[in-house]
Amino acid sequence: MSMLPTRTLPAVAIIALVGPFLAACAGTSIDVSGCDVALSVTMETLQTGLTEDGTLRHGRAHERADDQFFVSAEFLPADKEGDFDGDILTWFTDDPRGSDFFSVDEHARDQSGWAGADFGVSEDGAVTSRGCVLVVRGEPESDECEARREEFC
Repeated sequence: MSMLPTRTLPAVAIIALVGPFLAACAGTSIDVSGCDVALSVTMETLQTGLTEDGTLRHGRAHERADDQFFVSAEFLPADKEGDFDGDILTWFTDDPRGSDFFSVDEHARDQSGWAGADFGVSEDGAVTSRGCVLVVRGEPESDECEARREEFC
């Protein structure tokens, strides 16, 4: 009996077990072209539902289907500087101008008073919405368009 197969088998087993995790960490790129700057009325409404002291910034909306929107934003705690990487919070609504929002992820559920959605971030469109915020996370709001959250930037 040769020692080579015994030594090779554990290495192959480790690669088979670890490979999928490494691939997941590498991730796929998210197409953020379908995101828009969230409306000021949307951000103001979501801000009123926060249960922790801080502000929302980098609000982005992604329309999943007709009249179904995911809205994500970065939460900046009041005691942190502008370059802090805050949590990304995600909500779902069928009317971004309205007052019915549902918390999609654990941070939105923990840091806001909006009721939990009956689905999580794996729902189609939620990851895209979060990716739109991820690309600007930890950056101070400096874009004049974003700072004013204009509807048509």
